[in-house]
Amino acid sequence: MIKAFHMDDRLIHGQVAISWTRSLDINLLLIINDEIVNDDMRKMSLKMGVPSGVKYGFRTVEKGIEFLNGPESKKYNVMALVNNPMDAYKVCAAVPEITKLTIGGIRKNAPYVYDNLNLDQEDIRALKKIIALGKPVGVQPTPENKFVDVEKYLDKALQ
Repeated sequence: MIKAFHMDDRLIHGQVAISWTRSLDINLLLIINDEIVNDDMRKMSLKMGVPSGVKYGFRTVEKGIEFLNGPESKKYNVMALVNNPMDAYKVCAAVPEITKLTIGGIRKNAPYVYDNLNLDQEDIRALKKIIALGKPVGVQPTPENKFVDVEKYLDKALQ
């Protein structure tokens, strides 16, 4: 069962490893990204952040979608993780079970949109497409933080 769909440029880090996994009883962290699947060094560093007793997996966007829509994912409490808005849109568009996208942060050399959220126009368009699917998009670094819907901030950034 998909318990959370989260976007953060850091993917697995303290807030995911501790707050999210404990709060939602996550027992599988699934990283969905085409580049990381083939980057053994990056996978090794991400594995170090996985808490004891929690399984992890790395999938391409296509294989991640296939897994999330398949029967195998129902055996776990899954937190699926992406690190960019384009991958987030592809997964949201193809996986009906995902009801919202939470964002920890996207820190890159792009205009400031909201707290820990720097996005270029392509990123903003991808997030607007997720919203158009009827799936809220909001900044929520931890489950204890309030979900802050970013639609109005995206609209301002497009102007």
